[in-house]
Amino acid sequence: MRRIKLAGLGVVALLAATYLAVCGYLYAEQRHLVFLPSGIPLTDPPAGSGYASLDVAVPKLGTLTDWWIPPTSPALPTIVFFHGNGSDRSDFLAQGESFHRSGWGVVLASYRGYSGNPGSPTEAGLMDDARATLAAVTPRVGPIIVWGHSLGSGIAVRMASEGRAAGVVLEAPYTSLVDVAAAHYPYVPVRWLLLDRFDSQSLIAKIRVPVLIFHSTDDPVIPFRMGRALTDQLAARATLVQLNGLGHVPHIQDLSPTVIEWYARVRASSMRVAAASTASTAPRR
Repeated sequence: MRRIKLAGLGVVALLAATYLAVCGYLYAEQRHLVFLPSGIPLTDPPAGSGYASLDVAVPKLGTLTDWWIPPTSPALPTIVFFHGNGSDRSDFLAQGESFHRSGWGVVLASYRGYSGNPGSPTEAGLMDDARATLAAVTPRVGPIIVWGHSLGSGIAVRMASEGRAAGVVLEAPYTSLVDVAAAHYPYVPVRWLLLDRFDSQSLIAKIRVPVLIFHSTDDPVIPFRMGRALTDQLAARATLVQLNGLGHVPHIQDLSPTVIEWYARVRASSMRVAAASTASTAPRR
């Protein structure tokens, strides 16, 4: 009997040691699991695409290379696209060209450690990169709309919460990276282990501009319920476009007509509110 008990304790100890080893590995390697740059450098934009390189100086890092097309008129918006963790700025080339055919400007932002840029990616680092991109672009264009896909949705949320955008488009967004990790790895204490948390839900209340959310119900990476949760928290500021059959990358379909129509609608509404406010405060004769 004693031998059986000792054997049982040995099995338990082995399982516990294995579990702790797995947790230790995930903790040590997490940034290699979260950030997945291809390692392929991107230099000049594709010939004939209309894009030009935009060098962005980032304090304490060096220079990042973005691609961009300015708007045909300063009155038209410029979309700044923040890509997902396993892609790069070329991911939005075709979608950006669709916007530019309507005169909009487009900036394909890049991150440290991606596409041949210097540095290693972290949450804080990517936020600094995004701020530098917006600082470089804002003086040269009119209204800025930040668009974040997947991991990039957390960057777009942060930029909007800091008052750096006139509107936000979130594609396949999460409530937080911790929530996504917990959904995929329920047996791992990710809420204790994760260094880069990308907690969008905690920032949503600070956003004061209109938000458009695209999420497909069959998204296998970020559950649709997370896009719904952000929509509910944003209330009247948000418009949710529920998609079906587009998985985790809805922009494989041209979404520009929906975005352009949404922006025209919210801009018209904002102008009506401003006109009514001016009328109500005008002195009476």
